[in-house]
Amino acid sequence: MKPKVNVLLATYNGEKYLRRQLDSVLAQTYDNIDIYIRDDGSSDKTVDIIKEYADKEYQGKRVIYIESDGKNLRCPGSFYEIARCCDDADYYAFCDQDDEWYPEKIEWAVTRLEKENNDELLVYYTASDYLEDDGTFIRKSPLQKEKLTVTDVMYYTPGSGFTIVFNDVARRKLILDCNPGNELHDRWMLRGAACFGKAIYDQNSSAAHIRHAEAVTADDSDNRSLLANFVKNELMGKGAKEEKRNLRYFTKTFWEDLDKYEKKQLELFCRKKNTPALWLKKVFYPRRLRQRFGGELALRILFFCGIL
Repeated sequence: MKPKVNVLLATYNGEKYLRRQLDSVLAQTYDNIDIYIRDDGSSDKTVDIIKEYADKEYQGKRVIYIESDGKNLRCPGSFYEIARCCDDADYYAFCDQDDEWYPEKIEWAVTRLEKENNDELLVYYTASDYLEDDGTFIRKSPLQKEKLTVTDVMYYTPGSGFTIVFNDVARRKLILDCNPGNELHDRWMLRGAACFGKAIYDQNSSAAHIRHAEAVTADDSDNRSLLANFVKNELMGKGAKEEKRNLRYFTKTFWEDLDKYEKKQLELFCRKKNTPALWLKKVFYPRRLRQRFGGELALRILFFCGIL
């Protein structure tokens, strides 16, 4: 029998986009999939759409609605809650409500993951395409490294959550056996894979991020807009401090499991107070910490100003 894959779909006021995404998951060429959906308190018709799809068989796929009991967990809490509530499976895939999966996405993931040692913590992720709402192609996500280390995932997320598929070892260590806190699920899982297992990158685009006019993110932007966004949210806002808190939380949670190199790198960026020597080490840190120029420049400004 084919390995079981659980799709973890978190929704909130997604009635405009949900059918398109659900139909793309149900159109997967792989046919041993359960789709678990948890709504986070929508005020539109999202739950009606979920119930319309739920508890039906779709050629080897099922849609299962998880009641939220009135809890509003937001992102990433809703994703983590689905991972806790769903039945055991061989693999798990995060799913956003407003993107679109390509038909071979899960088949590619399972084929690749089945070649690995599944006693090891495994997180597979792919490239993705950025599209306008009408389907017009914008760009492909940047090419990523074949091998990740802890420095690649401290202040940068190499893969978007909607491209990630992980095995049960990753689910247990990074979600069930600990509290992931408020770190976004994609960075949390990829940082965990870089430190404790294996992150597997596929250059093929497995899904499309749809750029809706009302929900443009920093990742949609060019370098100039990206830098402006980082300055606004990190230099002038609370974003940088939140990133540092999350990094310190990860370090504290897994301190005993980290190796000497990982501890040394994380300690450098997790200390509460800057000394002159620490300031110099961070400002002139020899390795790049973010892939895009605008993001890296913004990070160095934050170090220079003593914010991080």
